[in-house]
Amino acid sequence: MPAKRPLPFGLWPSPVSAERAARGSRRFGMVQAGQEGSIWWTEARPQEQGRQVIVRVGADGRPEDVLPKPYSARSRVHEYGGGEFLVSDATVYFVNDKDQQVYALSPPQAPRRLTRAPGTRFADLAHDASRGRLIAVAEVHPAKGSRGAKAVPRNALVAIALGGQRGQVTEMAGAHDFYASPRLSGDGEHLAFLAWDLPDMPWDSATLYVAELHEDGALGRPKRVAGGNGSAVFQPEWGPDGHLYFTWDKTGWGHLYRWAGGKIMRVHGAAGAELWRPQWVFGARCFALSPDGRFAAVAWKRGAPVVEIGKLVGGRAAAYPALPGRAARIDDPLAVGSGFAALVSSPVAMPAVMTIGPGGAPAIAEHPHDLIEPGCISRGDVLAFKNTRRQTVFAVHYPPTNPQHRGPKGAVPPALVLAHGGPTSMTDASFKPRVQFYTSRGFAVLDVNYAGSTGYGRAYRARLDGQWGIADVADCAAAARHLAQAGLADPSRIAIAGGSAGGYTALMALATTQTFAAGSSHYGISDLGLLLAHTHKFEQGYLHRLLGTTPSQWKDVFAARSPINLIDGITAPVILFQGLDDKVVPPEQSRRIVSKLKRRGIEVDYREFAGEGHGFRKAETIIAVLEAELAFLCTALRLG
Repeated sequence: MPAKRPLPFGLWPSPVSAERAARGSRRFGMVQAGQEGSIWWTEARPQEQGRQVIVRVGADGRPEDVLPKPYSARSRVHEYGGGEFLVSDATVYFVNDKDQQVYALSPPQAPRRLTRAPGTRFADLAHDASRGRLIAVAEVHPAKGSRGAKAVPRNALVAIALGGQRGQVTEMAGAHDFYASPRLSGDGEHLAFLAWDLPDMPWDSATLYVAELHEDGALGRPKRVAGGNGSAVFQPEWGPDGHLYFTWDKTGWGHLYRWAGGKIMRVHGAAGAELWRPQWVFGARCFALSPDGRFAAVAWKRGAPVVEIGKLVGGRAAAYPALPGRAARIDDPLAVGSGFAALVSSPVAMPAVMTIGPGGAPAIAEHPHDLIEPGCISRGDVLAFKNTRRQTVFAVHYPPTNPQHRGPKGAVPPALVLAHGGPTSMTDASFKPRVQFYTSRGFAVLDVNYAGSTGYGRAYRARLDGQWGIADVADCAAAARHLAQAGLADPSRIAIAGGSAGGYTALMALATTQTFAAGSSHYGISDLGLLLAHTHKFEQGYLHRLLGTTPSQWKDVFAARSPINLIDGITAPVILFQGLDDKVVPPEQSRRIVSKLKRRGIEVDYREFAGEGHGFRKAETIIAVLEAELAFLCTALRLG
């Protein structure tokens, strides 16, 4: 192999073009098992303007698109969606993005519209075959022009008729602010579901209920099973034994429980391993139940996925290596045939549906790609370091990697510190085209699981309660210092970037520290008061928990922690990107801070994109953002 040519870090020629990175930015949605071992999933494709396609793979292992254009399977309940389709026998029921109505698809026939409910969005479908209906979560928005300071939608569990009154929508429950995971028992006599109320988010205090279904299909009085009062239940599922299984974080860590005969028993779980997920979207899973009485659980332990398979009754679960070298993230396990499969995100390739458990990890379905040559791929390593409060913080480090180039002798690279969105979310070491776009050019990248991140237990999440804009910023600053002290980055050339809540963290870091030489905000929050005024129902109470305020006393804290009011502290160059159709963080958030920065003479660049919402989905947008961000950072960090 020829010797690598020395070139300044950050300026290496790279085969990872913005166009290639955009092609690799395909998003997977739900994954479900169908008949005869078939697997179905949704994927959003930048090359099709972000259209979310339903894909099926059978015994031959070849993926096949089953949703024709122009349909796009995407729910917008809670704005973040999920739960967009359901496979039942030979029919696929899905929520169409354009009108948010439910359709039925029996390939190769064209989709048939079921519901005609203007202003209503649907998600999280279940098939009640014996009664000829679907059960779903519905979000009913007031008609335009409705009086009131703020038009707040109403959430409910509903039934959608499939028979004689086809498409008729009937409310089943609506006493709570939010509902999720309606799951019908095997005998069709009981319905399990989750519910929670403002100001809580589902990971704060989601409660599991079970209600009897009357002969006419009406829902009986719900019985509280678990959760609530400061703990949260996730993913209720009826097992092959007729009992109800779910994960619950009442101990501070997510464990698997069984409800049978009115009693709750822990089935599996251990401190230090998080078998649980924050329910930002519908339909996510962290365990699967097999008809033969086994379960597969995918937990997080110190930033890495752990697969364990065991019996639901008796016997201990056996832990299997999480597909060594192949898995940095494992999502949505499901029972397929005599085994288990899941959506596996690799450190070196795009996600694929793979078997999990003993016997290795053969791919069931994966798309061939030529995105990046192996020698250009930087593999992420999980790092642990201390913040100024002597608390352990976790992050994923990606070193500069290029098969043809290296840095000059004695030089250290520039770095990009990433703050994930949420903020109740997490990052991992899976293959990310944007990261490789930078590392192949000679940047180091550090993706931080700052205070409030998931995957490390409730106590780690709770670090951010009342401390948003402080603890997250401190952890990102500690990450930058760790890079510099370890000789992994040039301390004078470290930038910070983030999207949504991560964009807020990036702006706050620029405003309240001198750690970063530049910043990039993607649809980030600059004015917390404006966010509170415009936020959607799902997150109405979220800000108060994060900032330690109440609905009656919040103005001073919100003002003190809004980047737009801390402009004097921002001296580093900053670039901002914004979708014009963003309903979560409207364009006004970016426009106002850009205007103030310009008036102060701060170097600032701003790009808006029509047809984009909260999260960029179109290929042309992703390409434009990557190219503009790279050019801006190269100039701001004085790399040219």
